Amino acid sequence: MTNPTNYSATVPYVNINMLSNGTVLGFAVARNVKVVPGQNDNILVIATWEPARLGGQKGLDVGRELLSQYISGYNTTLTLRTHNGTIPMHPNLGAALSSIEIEIPTPKLDPPKNPNHPDWDEDDRDDKAPRFIDDATMHLFTSTATFTLLSPLRYSTIFVTHINATAYYNHTDPVGEIVYELPFVVPPGATTSPRLPVDWSIDSVGYQAVKQALGGTLKLDAKATVGIRLGEWEERVWFTGGGIGARIQI
Repeated sequence: MTNPTNYSATVPYVNINMLSNGTVLGFAVARNVKVVPGQNDNILVIATWEPARLGGQKGLDVGRELLSQYISGYNTTLTLRTHNGTIPMHPNLGAALSSIEIEIPTPKLDPPKNPNHPDWDEDDRDDKAPRFIDDATMHLFTSTATFTLLSPLRYSTIFVTHINATAYYNHTDPVGEIVYELPFVVPPGATTSPRLPVDWSIDSVGYQAVKQALGGTLKLDAKATVGIRLGEWEERVWFTGGGIGARIQI
C-alpha cells in the first residue's frame, strides 16, 4: 500500500468488503495498521469468505463461479470497496469512499513441489495444466486412475467429497468418465488420490490413443464437478484443465 501524503498514522481497525461482479462475497480486516509516507509493506490482513450471509443466493452463485474459475487457472480478480463500517469511528468517511473501487488480481496460492515429480513432466508441462493436479496414472487392466494432488494450504486438510469428471484427448475426444462419491483426504503438500474407477469410452478415438500410449505418457484434458470440504465449509465447483501428464500402465 502506498501513502502519497507526508503524514503518518495508526489505524486501529479497517474493514473492507470484497466483491466479484458487484456482489459482496466477504471482507478483509486489518488491525493496528501503522501507515508511514510512501510504500507500506507486510500489512497483515485477515480475509473472511461469507458469500451466503453477505450476498444471499446470488452471493453463493457468484462465489461458486469465482472459485471454479480460480482453481481452473483463469485470471480472476476481486474488487475492494469501503462501507460505513470500514472505520467505525468515521462511518461517513467509509461511505463517501465507497464510490471508489479497487480491482486486484486474486491472490495466488502456490502449490508445493512434488518430490517425486518425473523429469519428463518438468520440462514438457503445459502452461495451461492445472496447478493443483500434478500428474495422473491410468491403469487399463483395472480401469482405475490415480492423481498426484498438490494442496497449497500449509496447515489445513481438504476433503474431496464428490467427483464427476470426464477426461479428453486432443481437447474433444472423450477417454473415460470418473464418478466417485466416497470422501478422501488431501493433506498439505503432495498426496496421491485413491484409485478412482474409470468408465472407458471404448469406441472413442481418445481411448484408442490411451491404448497406443501404453507404457508411456499422454497429455489429457479434464472437465469435472468436484465437491470440496474444508472445516465446516463445503461447496461443489466446476473445474477444467488441460495438459495433464498421464502415465499409461497395464
